[in-house]
Amino acid sequence: MSGASAYWALIVARGVLVLEMSGSSGMVGIVTFAAMAPRFIIPPIAGYLADRFNRKDVLATVYWVNMVTTVLLAGLALANVLELWHLMTLSVLNGTARTFQMTSTAALVPNLVPRERLLNAVSLNSVTQQGSRLFGPGLIAPLLIFYGPDAAFLLSAVFYLWGLVMVSRIQTRSTGDVRSGTNMLASLGIAALVVYQNPKLRVLFALVALHCAMTMSFESMLPIFSRDVLGSGGAGVSYLMMSVGAGGLVSSLFIAGVKEDWLRGRLLLVAGVASGGSMLALAASPNILTASLSGVAMGASQAAFMTLLAAMVQMMAPDAMRGRISGLNQINIGGTMAMVNLGNGFIADAVGSSVVLTTLGISFMVVMMVSILVTTLRNVYVGGVPALATAP
Repeated sequence: MSGASAYWALIVARGVLVLEMSGSSGMVGIVTFAAMAPRFIIPPIAGYLADRFNRKDVLATVYWVNMVTTVLLAGLALANVLELWHLMTLSVLNGTARTFQMTSTAALVPNLVPRERLLNAVSLNSVTQQGSRLFGPGLIAPLLIFYGPDAAFLLSAVFYLWGLVMVSRIQTRSTGDVRSGTNMLASLGIAALVVYQNPKLRVLFALVALHCAMTMSFESMLPIFSRDVLGSGGAGVSYLMMSVGAGGLVSSLFIAGVKEDWLRGRLLLVAGVASGGSMLALAASPNILTASLSGVAMGASQAAFMTLLAAMVQMMAPDAMRGRISGLNQINIGGTMAMVNLGNGFIADAVGSSVVLTTLGISFMVVMMVSILVTTLRNVYVGGVPALATAP
């Protein structure tokens, strides 16, 4: 949780600082894009390395990288020499290491539990991810109010240090089935072929991309939404992110206890529709209280949807190439969010953040209604994905 807490704390602190420096939501979108853009390119490489080397060692290395770059960011801010290009460069480095972290963790978690407990493990991992959106922004909120973003950057570096300590305590040795000398592109191509040839994996990957594009790419709009709509400033951004994290934490804990395949499928459909609907509630919120309640609903529905999808993908991924398939899935998630966050920042400047939130929310509700007409997805909604399913 510590590494993810640092990541979300940085998203908030950087966004607040960039809006103060530039006055532009578009610039917030650019810096947020810089942090997420590596997830277009890095996930397959991260997945390959997670299958080639000990996943714990890969994880420890990226924690080192993020700790060092965050200390540098804090140092530049404290010295009052931090410029926008510094923020963008360090955001790219942070996002690159974060991508390795997420891919390695996704590949490692299934090796730590029996396969029949995979959904529970994935759900509990999601609990830490969603909880980090509560604890990270929550802990830096008073720092932003009383000391400024530089203090928030320092606390983020402490989070990364603590994460490194926790990773060092993992005893399990976990690797995939990639031998020395194996061509990386060919190996990734095999994993992509497995995804393409499995109808359920194929449509689930598409659904992940649409969900991330339409309901989970709101971070670049939060600073201007908090300032112009809610009148809450930088602290409001932290409160909104905390609300999303709180909702996600509760729903992930609930999903962890779901055992029936058919119930998982139905919950996926309900959570998808609620993801779009909760964005409409946020867009219509007149104050920070109602916006925070809407954020809780957003976090709960988004976390449930993504946790269920992640578990289904992992259930169908062979362990020998789980790292590579997780890497490909990270492109769906982070790559899509990077591009749409970039565009949303500029569009929010032009038409207003409430209009963008409303449009995206309605669009994804329509996607979920249409998805019922797709036979493969309808079968998932009715029967879920059996716990012992394997990819061909």
